[in-house]
Amino acid sequence: MDSDPARVEALREQDYEAIEGDIGSQATLKGLPLKGAECVFILSYSHAANMKALEYVKSLSPPPLIMARALDVLTIDELYRAGADVVLHPPTIVAEEALGELQKMELRGAAWQLMSYLKSLDPSQRMAIIVHDNPDSDAFASALCLKTMAESLGKSADILYYGIIGHHETRAFVNLLDIPLVHITDGVPKEYGVIALVDCNTPGKNNSLPPDTHVNIVIDHHQLPEGVELDAEFVDIRPDVGATSTMMARYLQELDFEVSSTLATALLYGIRTDTGEFKRNTSATDLNAAAYLYGFVDQDLLAQIETPSMSPEAMDVLGVAIRNKKIEGSYLISNVGFIHDRDTLPQAADYLLKLEGISTVLVFGIIDDRIVISARSKDIRVNIGDVVQKAFGDIGSAGGHHKTAAAQIPLGLFSGVKDRAILLKLAEEAVTRRFLSAVGIEGEVEAR
Repeated sequence: MDSDPARVEALREQDYEAIEGDIGSQATLKGLPLKGAECVFILSYSHAANMKALEYVKSLSPPPLIMARALDVLTIDELYRAGADVVLHPPTIVAEEALGELQKMELRGAAWQLMSYLKSLDPSQRMAIIVHDNPDSDAFASALCLKTMAESLGKSADILYYGIIGHHETRAFVNLLDIPLVHITDGVPKEYGVIALVDCNTPGKNNSLPPDTHVNIVIDHHQLPEGVELDAEFVDIRPDVGATSTMMARYLQELDFEVSSTLATALLYGIRTDTGEFKRNTSATDLNAAAYLYGFVDQDLLAQIETPSMSPEAMDVLGVAIRNKKIEGSYLISNVGFIHDRDTLPQAADYLLKLEGISTVLVFGIIDDRIVISARSKDIRVNIGDVVQKAFGDIGSAGGHHKTAAAQIPLGLFSGVKDRAILLKLAEEAVTRRFLSAVGIEGEVEAR
C-alpha cells in the first residue's frame, strides 16, 4: 500500500498487487487482506502512520512477524517497545553495508600487499616467523598460514618461538598437525634475513626479540602499545577481530588461495580458541572466516585436537597440585615439586580453576635448572598475562594473555642448593611472594 497514486501505478506495472491508501487509517488497515500473513513490512515515511499500522497489525491473531521502518535513531526503541520484531533504519543499514564493503576492500588490499612483498623477497633470504613467548594455537596457526603463503611463492620460512608451549591442547595441536617449529633462546639466528611477528606486534613485548630488532612483517589482532611506532615493510593490526587466524583466513579468501585441510583445521581451531568458542571478543569477521574455513576442515583431526589424552604424569601432578594448594581469597597457588613434563602444569591449572570460589590459579614446579610456572584466570578484573610479566618478567621469561600466562625462571643462585626440600621451599617462597605482590596482596596464602 502507498499513498502516492503514481507510485502505486508504477508498482502495478511491475506486477505488484499495489493498493492506494494511508496505512495510518484504521479503516484502510481493516480493509487489507492481512489474514494469514506471515510477515508485514511497515515502511512509510510517517512515524505516526507506522506506529498506528504497527498497533493494528500487532492486534491480529496470530500476529505476523513485523518489520518496521525507523525515520531516525531516536524512534528505534519506540518501535521495538510497540511490538516490532525487526526495526529497519535505512541510513544505518547503508552505513553498515558501506563499512562492510570498505573492510572487505581493506582486507583485499592488505592480502595483495602482503603477497606482493613476499614475492619481492630475494629467494636466498630465509624468513623467521616469530610468535609470542607463550604461544597458543592462534599464534601457531597464523604462523603456519604465513609460512604456507611464502612457500607458495618459492620463499623459505621457519616458525620460531622462544618460550614454552604451555597448554596440553596446544602441544596436541602442534603434534597432530605436524607443524614444524624451531625453538630458540637468544636473538635470531643469522641465517634469517627477514623477520615476521605474528600474533604479537612489538619487538621485546611478549616476545624475546631484542627491542631494537628491525621487523619486516607484523600481523596481529592485539592493540599496538601506546606511543609505539612500527617501521616494518608490511603492518596489519586489527584489534576489532578476535583472532589473528581470522585475518589469515580472510587473506586466503580474498586471494582465492588453495587451502589444505590441515591449514583450514589449524586456522579454525585458532579462531575458536582465541574467541573462547565465539563467546568473547568475537566480530562478524571472525564468524565469516570460520564459515569460510569450515568446508575445508578435517573433522576427525579437529576432534583429536580438542580431546587430547592425559598422561600418567599429568594425573600425578594434578594430584600433587590438589594436595599442595594454598588459597588466599579467590587466588590459589600450588607447588607441584620436581617434574619432567612442563605440559602437566597448564592441565593442573585448568582443573584447579574449576574449584568453587577460585578465580585465579598459579601452578609451578621445577624442571632441570629452572622454575616453570603456568597461570590461569577467569577474573575479568585481572589480566593474568600482565600479572605474570610484572611478577617474573625481570628475573626470567614471562608473558601471556588476559586468561592464560606462563613463565620460566632460571634457578640461578638456588641451583647450588643440594637439599631438594630446601630448594622447593625457597622456590615456593620466592614465587608466592612475587605473585602476591603483583596482584596487590600482602602476606602468605594458607593451605586448605
